[in-house]
Amino acid sequence: METIQIRPVNSRKELEQIYEIWDTVFPRGRSFFQERLDYDNAYSTDTTWIAVVDGVIAAAIQLFTFRIRFGSLELKLGGIGSVATLPDYRKRGLAQRILRRQSEFMKQNGYDLSLLNTNIQSFYEQVGWFSYPKKVWSADAENMMQLDNSTLYAIRRYEDTDLETIMALYEETNRDLYGSVIRSQSYWLGQQQWKTVLPHQFLVAESAGTIVAYLRYKSNGNQMQLADCCCLPGHEEAARSLLFRAVSDQPKDSSIKAYLPDRHALEACFHQHGNLHIETNGMWKIVDFGRLLSKLAPEFSRRMLQCQTTDNLVFPATLLVGLGDQEMVIRIRKEEVEVVRGSASTVYNISLQLNEAQWIMLLLNGYRTLEDQSAEGIPYLRVLFPEISSVFWNADNF
Repeated sequence: METIQIRPVNSRKELEQIYEIWDTVFPRGRSFFQERLDYDNAYSTDTTWIAVVDGVIAAAIQLFTFRIRFGSLELKLGGIGSVATLPDYRKRGLAQRILRRQSEFMKQNGYDLSLLNTNIQSFYEQVGWFSYPKKVWSADAENMMQLDNSTLYAIRRYEDTDLETIMALYEETNRDLYGSVIRSQSYWLGQQQWKTVLPHQFLVAESAGTIVAYLRYKSNGNQMQLADCCCLPGHEEAARSLLFRAVSDQPKDSSIKAYLPDRHALEACFHQHGNLHIETNGMWKIVDFGRLLSKLAPEFSRRMLQCQTTDNLVFPATLLVGLGDQEMVIRIRKEEVEVVRGSASTVYNISLQLNEAQWIMLLLNGYRTLEDQSAEGIPYLRVLFPEISSVFWNADNF
């Protein structure tokens, strides 16, 4: 009878064996994975999980830790990546066993949400991740060469001395973007080391000697993917000039793909010269529903205070909201929102039971994503979950 262990790695020797598994399973090769972990300041051995079958490391999955913005709050995000099982050990459920244990680990260690990217959604739905339909722009590179190339800005490649300015620019332009990663200086330096973007694919735009925008991109030799692009208000033309330069620098790329937050400076370019479609390869999971809603209470209160009209609302109001067998109580007053756990004696005005996919859409897009806009509690959800702009930049993918 075989023995199976599901656990984190416990030595560098085991990590070396995992690199060999990733090298066997993925075409990118060992160095791609090793550089990421060697230079990621958030890396810890307890985030690399393995399945050991009769003493053989047969499967491995990496958990990447991020801090993301959520209005006035920071949330802890667990990125699932590098999911690999050796060919001789497949179809035994090893990867799903690891994912279940990693979910327990995330719950015990204060993670709020989890994210992964995949084309086999049904596999991950079985262990609690659900697709999030995101808007993705695409365009022929030839069409983008029709962009007006403004002469107002000097375009050049990034230099190491630009980092402090780039960091400040990123912070200013992402402050109100939900889901964007909070990047420390060591994280930026790590990205350069593990080559999330090659040096010549990092462009900056200057006005009067000051950097006002930057653009990073990736290329597979045929398609350009926008990694991230940020520009200061009033310098939207700089973003367009950067895109024009990027396309000019990549003559072999026949198409461009971009995942942009709503109202981004480049959205009009793609609207004019490209097409919009929906992708569902990004999958999210709420790690602990009750803890997450409790954590969001200050953000809910902020939204109540910022709401321009509460004419259709009655105060105080008590919402009993549920996800599966978890129930939470949201107590709403004009200037404060309190979130507590539900109990058998809870008294409430409105009951709202949603599935995980619906809750994820509420969190990342707002109340309009709910199909039934006549459902009980919608007037309150309009305030608690207004329409927002969210993004997880391609540059942070794992």
